[in-house]
Amino acid sequence: MAIHSFAKLDDNNLVLTMLAVSDADCNNGDEATGIAFLTNLTGWSKWKIVPEGEPASIGGTWDETDGFKPRKPMDGAVWSTEYKIWRYPEDIEAGKLPE
Repeated sequence: MAIHSFAKLDDNNLVLTMLAVSDADCNNGDEATGIAFLTNLTGWSKWKIVPEGEPASIGGTWDETDGFKPRKPMDGAVWSTEYKIWRYPEDIEAGKLPE
């Protein structure tokens, strides 16, 4: 049985918590069915399914363009949509990319 992760979001798309939902409770990964299940269970209606491999975590954010982003580690860090990581100013200046 597969499990699907869902992120509970606030009005600013900040990830408040994460919950796991079984295939049986979300029609094999259907986001709308999972959201309805979680809304009924918790009374909270703003959820987003977490695609496999996305860096979703509590304190991070959901962005319609970039997907899930972990919490920004420091001022000046820049999000890399291509690599789905925060890059540091000194690495950007040196032209370093993730390996």
